[in-house]
Amino acid sequence: MATLSKHLLSEIASISGRRFVVTTNMASAANVFHVVPTTPSGVLDECWIYAHNFGSSDAQVTFMWGISTMPSTSATDIFEGVDITIPYKSGRALVFDGVLMGHSLSAAAYATVVNSISIDGFVNRIT
Repeated sequence: MATLSKHLLSEIASISGRRFVVTTNMASAANVFHVVPTTPSGVLDECWIYAHNFGSSDAQVTFMWGISTMPSTSATDIFEGVDITIPYKSGRALVFDGVLMGHSLSAAAYATVVNSISIDGFVNRIT
């Protein structure tokens, strides 16, 4: 029988639960904010991701989902890219609502305006 446990996003856990700030505007240098563990085999993370724009203008954020390596081109050339515009002063917005990601895969983001988008969330780990 499967078990479910709640966890912080892996990169948020490494910074003591604080929000993760997107610091790049390039797909090839996207900020990884979560990595699903490699063990146990078959683990799935149900990911709930939120973004907040604390800058002074709207920003487009590209989330790359389920990646195993960084792309060498823009996310418009890869099927894992999801573009979302986060208006400034709009509050915390739900970006992904329980999307599943399999073991050893990663999620990363980059934005048109660096140091203006923060990401937080949690995963329900299914083993």
